[in-house]
Amino acid sequence: MSVRIRKKMVSKKRLNVVGLFFAFLALSISYTKELAGSNYEQLMNRLSQSANDSLLMAIVFILILVYQKRLRNTIFERKNVLFLVLGSVASLVYVLTLSVNQNANANLTGKINILVTLVAMVGMAYLFSHLFLLLSNACERINIQRFDIKYSYIVISIVIIWFIQIFPLFPGMVSWDGYRQFVEYFHTHISYLNFTYYPTSHHPWASTLIFGFLFSIGRFVGGTNMGLFTIVLVQVLVAALIYGKIVQYIGNKVGKIPAVVTYLFYVSPFVAFWQVTIEKTPLFIAFTAWFVLSFLKIVLNDYVDKGYFEYFQLIISSILMSAFRNDGAYIVFLSLIVLVLLKSKQAKAFAKNASIVLIVFVITYLSWMKVALPAMNVVAGSTGETITIPMRQLSSVVIHDKKSLNKKDLETIDRITPLDKVKQYYNVDQADNLKSLFPVNSFLRGNEEIKELQSGRFKKTANKQIKKETKDYEVLWIKEFFVHPKIYIITFFQANSQFLNPLADNDPSSRGIMYGNGYMLNNKFLQPSWFGQVHNWTSEKSRKYITWPNILFKLPFIRTILQPAFTLWCVLFSIVYAIYKKSYLVIAILPIFLLTMVPLLSPVNGYERYMLPAMYVMPLLYMILAMISSKNLKDKFVL
Repeated sequence: MSVRIRKKMVSKKRLNVVGLFFAFLALSISYTKELAGSNYEQLMNRLSQSANDSLLMAIVFILILVYQKRLRNTIFERKNVLFLVLGSVASLVYVLTLSVNQNANANLTGKINILVTLVAMVGMAYLFSHLFLLLSNACERINIQRFDIKYSYIVISIVIIWFIQIFPLFPGMVSWDGYRQFVEYFHTHISYLNFTYYPTSHHPWASTLIFGFLFSIGRFVGGTNMGLFTIVLVQVLVAALIYGKIVQYIGNKVGKIPAVVTYLFYVSPFVAFWQVTIEKTPLFIAFTAWFVLSFLKIVLNDYVDKGYFEYFQLIISSILMSAFRNDGAYIVFLSLIVLVLLKSKQAKAFAKNASIVLIVFVITYLSWMKVALPAMNVVAGSTGETITIPMRQLSSVVIHDKKSLNKKDLETIDRITPLDKVKQYYNVDQADNLKSLFPVNSFLRGNEEIKELQSGRFKKTANKQIKKETKDYEVLWIKEFFVHPKIYIITFFQANSQFLNPLADNDPSSRGIMYGNGYMLNNKFLQPSWFGQVHNWTSEKSRKYITWPNILFKLPFIRTILQPAFTLWCVLFSIVYAIYKKSYLVIAILPIFLLTMVPLLSPVNGYERYMLPAMYVMPLLYMILAMISSKNLKDKFVL
């Protein structure tokens, strides 16, 4: 062995020792709520781990040492630089979210606090880098096999197992958003407010029309409750058909164990109970899963003949996905553009088919948005729905450094979010109150907001003046970033801590699942005319323990994998691993990646519903990883 190689080995060993030292310190650091006084008090405050946390961190450190002994290469190898970069990014996100989640000033103010936080970043970067390297080594051991099972068996068994779990909630649980869609569809008149609901695209009007149509058919056949059950039945059948196809496809591609795990996931209460919830989410998730599956098949060129049927499915799924959530169109559009570019590189014939899909989708979407909706007098949703992150960031500037804003800037802000109400309505984790200050209100959450709409305080649609004021607000938001970058960054991480950090979990208990309609009894402003006819088909006794899934959701490991940020981290690792293996299947991950980005712009921190579409297609992501790492397919997907 040459002297040069020996020196490199010694240097890497030393780096590992330093990394282990920082990792040990990082595991000892806590993130506090209160800012301590002196430097010594700050240091002691940051090293105040509980006994349980201390024991857990000691176990983690021992496992790291054992792993180090068995590892053939280190994170400091040149070939592993991508995992080092990913680990560093993960550390930055992890430490910053924990630092600002309780109190930004307590962990990022003062020299000692900043130094401790930087030490935590270095140590956690070392830990996460090795974690990702360990996962990449584990991927190398995946064996590809073929497992065939009859599609009809999968679908029928999924439906039966779902029904066994959710029948006490029949005819269905209508969410707040679901009732809002119903009152718009039926133009419900609220007599005590003298207010009649009108059609809006606050929720996609296409989905509202579909729900209203299905409900009307069911009600015609068997009354109000049959109308609700008709929607549930359609949701169950559509979802079972799509998820069953995913189970079968995964079995065909990567084997029995992945197929069984995927099947168990889809029959679990985490999926089953959403099928009895009446709103746009269940069908949106199902159509999203269909789109991702079709997209993946076309990226893999996994079809017979010229793949016309697969391209047809891609068109239909992309249109339906966009019809059930407003941001679905952006995900579809960006994904299809990249697909066209990929197919252009592979073959002209492939590019032609992909281009046709893109053109058909764009024409359909624009025709619906620009022609059909105006023709039906559907009122556009409020812009306030889309700028909740900018609103929180600028409001944070107003609250923490109002003196830095000149008179003109304050006037600009006041037109969008009245200054006298900003502090009262500001909540970094929940922006619904803040966005209700926007001059155009399509949310209408209660009696007062409806009265303000009637009085003229709120507008149905944005006129030229409001559009100009909104543009001025957005320009000011960009300008203030360069003045208050720290406030902007802290606010962003606070607003998305539970979407970014798997350990920043406020224990939402039910994971967004509904177990009853009782919440609507006092919300008379949102009750359709037939609300009094809604009742459960089963006895109260049968629903006594209906919240049993909450116990399952609290169990170790299960709680972690159902936390929204866990999905984001899995997607980021998959992208880096695909690049590391030089596989073009990184493109197949694009729609899933975009699905994990959407929640970062949402108004509610950590709300599972926003991340569910990405969570439900995780089995396909794991299948992609298996195909990338398979020795049998090692050269098939190389760029």
